[in-house]
Amino acid sequence: MQMRNWRAWMVQPGLLALWSASALVGSASAMTLSAYDRVSVTVVNGEEFSSAGDQGFVVSADGNIFVPQLGRIPAAGREEAELQQELAQRLREYIRVPDVHVRLLSMSSVAVDVSGAVYRPGLVTLQPPASVATKLEVGAVRTVYNAIKEAGGVRPDANLAQIELERNGQRTRLPLGQDVPVISGDRIVVASLGPGQYEMANLPSQLAPEQITVYVSGQDLPSNAVGPVKVRPGTTLAGALTAAGGSGESFLRGGRQVTLIRTDPTNSQRTAQNFPVAQVMDGTNDPKLLQDDSIVVNAGSPANAEGFLSLIQPLLMPFVWLFR
Repeated sequence: MQMRNWRAWMVQPGLLALWSASALVGSASAMTLSAYDRVSVTVVNGEEFSSAGDQGFVVSADGNIFVPQLGRIPAAGREEAELQQELAQRLREYIRVPDVHVRLLSMSSVAVDVSGAVYRPGLVTLQPPASVATKLEVGAVRTVYNAIKEAGGVRPDANLAQIELERNGQRTRLPLGQDVPVISGDRIVVASLGPGQYEMANLPSQLAPEQITVYVSGQDLPSNAVGPVKVRPGTTLAGALTAAGGSGESFLRGGRQVTLIRTDPTNSQRTAQNFPVAQVMDGTNDPKLLQDDSIVVNAGSPANAEGFLSLIQPLLMPFVWLFR
């Protein structure tokens, strides 16, 4: 569905499917109403239509508020200004020039399903700011990008040009780099570039996790450097070896080899590739790392093959480090 089709979304039973083009191309800091939010409705010279005191009207699970005499009004998926405009239109039956004011009183958490090329796919919950008064200061929390971050961030194979938002069965692709609001019941799908298609994309981005974990083992490494190592996305093999203390002159001598054991996140296929440590450290052959990569350093001698296999074995199941 192209951007011009957003206004074609129709009000359907259940959550409101309408999402204005302004919400799509504007800032995600504009708050979009969702189920269980509470709004105040004030109608000047129309107290019978107004909410009582600070109680407000609650957006129901099906996305509506109930206004006396007006009945059920779709609210979920709309901003305050859009709901205010809808109420003013309906009140023209009763008031010649309606003066309506809608104000968000409290925000609920929203539950969103995130699938595809993220580290922890599944249902995530986005919690609102502590108070409505600070919502503009802290920025909008209930957005696609924040939901993706709650799902662990994008994997290196994620196609950031193909992030789709599904609401009421209608799916729309987001413009590249555009964050938009979400409501409860939305579904986000992050497409994958496919098996092995991650090297060029393996760079830090606002949707990537702040850190990834790789597992290091091998000969002549400091004992406290063996095990899980936290590095930033985009870190290379040389960066991980340096972080593990394997970058000194004595370490580079002797023709050492390093083996990179990797499981492709798209198809779970496991591979092992050898690199001369000297080439890794001088940048000649220095691949970027992925989450859960295992790195094994060995002396490179055939005589050490048995010892090398004993080093690789625990790395084939990285979680064993948790029990050491």
